[in-house]
Amino acid sequence: MLYDFLGAIASLLSTYFFIRIDIKAWPIGLVATCLNGWLYWQKGIYADMLLESLYFISLCYGWYRWSKKEASPASPTRHLSNQQLLCLCLIIVGLYGIIFYLLTSFSHSTVAKLDALTASISIGAQALMCYKMIATWGLWLIADVLYGWMYWKKGLPVHTLLMIIYSAIAFVGFIYWHQKNQRAQRSNLTLLPSNPPPNAPMV
Repeated sequence: MLYDFLGAIASLLSTYFFIRIDIKAWPIGLVATCLNGWLYWQKGIYADMLLESLYFISLCYGWYRWSKKEASPASPTRHLSNQQLLCLCLIIVGLYGIIFYLLTSFSHSTVAKLDALTASISIGAQALMCYKMIATWGLWLIADVLYGWMYWKKGLPVHTLLMIIYSAIAFVGFIYWHQKNQRAQRSNLTLLPSNPPPNAPMV
């Protein structure tokens, strides 16, 4: 119960800073990952335990990217292109197949389908977070609803409540990042000259 509570608090705090595009989200997320990984091992949610290991790596990478000058936390959020969206869907489907096979072949997981689905969606969402893609919050919303159901079945009440809160937070995060992107685009448009400079060559 202690790991359930502490992991939930650290995860919630990290998500808050992610919404604010604050770099403090990454180190707090690393703490949450360690706590949650141990909890999932104890509860037999093996795909999520492995997922926390991948999170740890991606959190280190995301922290590095957001620390770079050209990818600072103040830079605009971005939308996926149609090609990127298609690639994302194919990757998630592929990950689901691999994780489901591993769970059914090498573990005694009782929630293999749900575990594989939430894990594959979450990997995609975490990758998008590193690049400040707005679609990350849409994926997290889907994953959080599914996680809430799985945690309820596994007897993790604090994490179930956390997923309900996360679902609302994911929606707020999507709106906030989308509005930030729109403001950045409007700001860029106002910086464009309406007329060419007097000495500009005619083409």
